[in-house]
Amino acid sequence: MPAAVRLSEKAERRLKSGHPWIYRDEIFGGKPEFNGSIVSVNDKGGEFFGYGFYSHKSKIAVRIVAKSNSLPDRDFFQNLARKSGEKRKGRIKPESAARLINAEGDFLPGLIADWYAGQIVVQCLIPGVDKLREMFAEILWDEFQPQGLWFRNDASGRELEGLALEKFFWRGKEKQEVVIEEGGVKFLVDLAEGHKTGAYLDQADNRTRAELFAVGRCLDAFCFQGGFSLHLAKKAEQVAAIDSSPAALLVLEKNMELNRIRNVQPVRANIFDALPKLAEKGERFDLVVLDPPPFARSRKDLGSAAKGYYELNRRALSLVKPGGMLLTYSCSFHFSLAELLLTVQKAAADLGRDARLIEIQKQANDHPVLLGAPETWYLKGLVVEIS
Repeated sequence: MPAAVRLSEKAERRLKSGHPWIYRDEIFGGKPEFNGSIVSVNDKGGEFFGYGFYSHKSKIAVRIVAKSNSLPDRDFFQNLARKSGEKRKGRIKPESAARLINAEGDFLPGLIADWYAGQIVVQCLIPGVDKLREMFAEILWDEFQPQGLWFRNDASGRELEGLALEKFFWRGKEKQEVVIEEGGVKFLVDLAEGHKTGAYLDQADNRTRAELFAVGRCLDAFCFQGGFSLHLAKKAEQVAAIDSSPAALLVLEKNMELNRIRNVQPVRANIFDALPKLAEKGERFDLVVLDPPPFARSRKDLGSAAKGYYELNRRALSLVKPGGMLLTYSCSFHFSLAELLLTVQKAAADLGRDARLIEIQKQANDHPVLLGAPETWYLKGLVVEIS
């Protein structure tokens, strides 16, 4: 029989609303020896609620994984992986990249698995998943039949869970650098050294959709390795791609050669310095993309983040031609969609310009959002027309 913990009334309310997390101060009976185990979760009266992964060092003590009376076993997890794969059939191809398992969004908290042109990259983010990593690797190998499988257990969140940072190749034909295709554009991906599991897959749908709005002169701020730039280049006359990382721009140049693209101009600069200089020179663009790193990694960062997002969007808006478009994003969960909308509206008003909302965007569809857990919707995007 698995160990058991009891819930506070506050935790009961959250779980009944569909949220899968139980915080440290909301349980009774948790012990260090439960760490990494699947525990039975009971309400205050002792009635069974479900099973969850227990973490003793994290603020999130339990993550619910099953609400049935049957203890989750290999067949249970294999069935979840199979269902996730069935929902992504159109995205898993020999040359494609896609998220296979999206943690809570696929009812497998603490597990990330991504497909990169036949290679799978896995992240185990909590002790319960890390303890079962061989089983999960075997399941992914059986269900998706990759050429090779990697573990990228180097996400900083593991340290909060008391887990070591590590990365290694597990099985199959080892291929560290692969070429993926996204909406007709090819990208180089380094599976051992690239960001996250290798690339920012959560923006894939938005990058492809950006082509619909591309025209004339475009600016891709925080371009990184050219995700938006290369898609825009298919329709635009010219794309200015700005980033402060020389390593990222070097990969962008390789991606340009890979796609035989000549109308992208890589520029190494700090965005907060570059945008005012462009404005002073009288530069104007038909479309501007803002895809910055997270400004609010925690709630305490919200004040400074709000100022940063406002200043960034105001400077970008000053560069948009009348009738042009701004595609602006925030990947900070703590900075809400409502706050992003208000920020862009205020920045436009302060410049004496009108902004019309054309589209609201989120992370790609292979990164599903669990509505009961708002934390799973972290990426927000706006397509705005500027008068």
